[in-house]
Amino acid sequence: MLVGPVIPPSSQRHSPSRLSTVDREKRLPLRAPSKDLDKEKHLYFDQVSIVVRSGNGGDGMLLTLPKRGEGPLLEKNADGDFVLPPGGGRGGDVFLVVDPSLSDLLHLRERSKADLAAESGKDSRGFQDWKKDKKTWKTVADEGSGLRTAGLNDARDLIIGVPPGTFVRTKAGKVLGDLVSPGQRLLVAKGGHGGPCVLKDERPIRGDKQSKRRQAPAETGEELQMTPSELKQMTQGGEHTQVSLELLLRTVADVGFVGFPNAGKSTLLAALSRASPEIAPFPFTTMMPNLGVMTAEGGGKHGALLADLPGLVEGAHHGRGLGRVFLRHLRRVKLVLYILDTSASANSTVTDQYRTLRHELKLYNPQYLERPHLVALNKLDLAWEAGGQEEFDKMRKVLVREIALCAAEGADETAPPVAIVPLSGLRERGLLMLRKAILTALEAC
Repeated sequence: MLVGPVIPPSSQRHSPSRLSTVDREKRLPLRAPSKDLDKEKHLYFDQVSIVVRSGNGGDGMLLTLPKRGEGPLLEKNADGDFVLPPGGGRGGDVFLVVDPSLSDLLHLRERSKADLAAESGKDSRGFQDWKKDKKTWKTVADEGSGLRTAGLNDARDLIIGVPPGTFVRTKAGKVLGDLVSPGQRLLVAKGGHGGPCVLKDERPIRGDKQSKRRQAPAETGEELQMTPSELKQMTQGGEHTQVSLELLLRTVADVGFVGFPNAGKSTLLAALSRASPEIAPFPFTTMMPNLGVMTAEGGGKHGALLADLPGLVEGAHHGRGLGRVFLRHLRRVKLVLYILDTSASANSTVTDQYRTLRHELKLYNPQYLERPHLVALNKLDLAWEAGGQEEFDKMRKVLVREIALCAAEGADETAPPVAIVPLSGLRERGLLMLRKAILTALEAC
């Protein structure tokens, strides 16, 4: 898999006296989705097809050597060739760049080809304003970095921001890159090259009685003579590149929450981090992934990145419910946290929930079962409220034993859970034990 190289921003490649970022790059402006799209954004937030186009290269110019005193005095380089005016500018490239402030791909929907097209390079001006152009070009050439020298007529690159975790491939299925790190950028469409300025030298052809004149570039020193049309073609800039892309968002997180709707995943995320997911006092399922960084009470220098994913339903591997929208986002997580509903209102027992969840993950991608996992027995505060501490302790022991036996049944397919943690996300009981279990499991990864 090819991964886009991390290229420093233009502001780091040029000193303040050189070309600024605004001069070198054009960032695609963000735009809110339409009202109709916003209503069903959970169906479209993580996948989009776009067509990007780089810029055409600017044309060079076919020049005639000015007569002495009738035009600019051309210098010669060390090889004895004339130093000609700047040629046509390079067409703008198109880059995808990871922007951590983005969390979805909705800003790229409903975009026209014109929105996603880079600028074309400017045509050469030849000897027009040669004194001014010569000074500017010399300054840019002297100060240009080794990565790319910004030409006088070059177009700006188009920068398209994407969220971390964006997987990029062509419409035909060729993988171009996997963008994860903030600032990482991937070149997806190369701009056309600028056409050069060519100095024509008219000379009679020996043996031609009519003394017809043909043209050849004087600075090349070649004996091969070219027609005016061939010389004109030599000065033309390169054409643009157009690419049809498919972008897929796969959530970047250390821990992925897996559970049925109304298992309390969002409540637990809010208790473990400073995230503010939508929580309702009635059966409700998360429609889009919510991310949060686990607070530091559990120890460790860096908190784990947690992902509350859409609620899973039986048959999700076939696309039922949010289906693949959910399962796709488990691809990157290092640790799976199964959150089971222990309340009497749950439609199935905790062991049935555990078996079903594991079965759905296996049918979608067997590799998901190879990752370490934890089990959180949520909503045990209801048992405590119903029968006090005695009922709470009894239920806790029974449920932990049942999950351990259930995990042992599938020991040939996967390792047992790293830990089974009884807790209450609503009352924030058992969270310290869960934090420690998460950090311990991640260190083992």
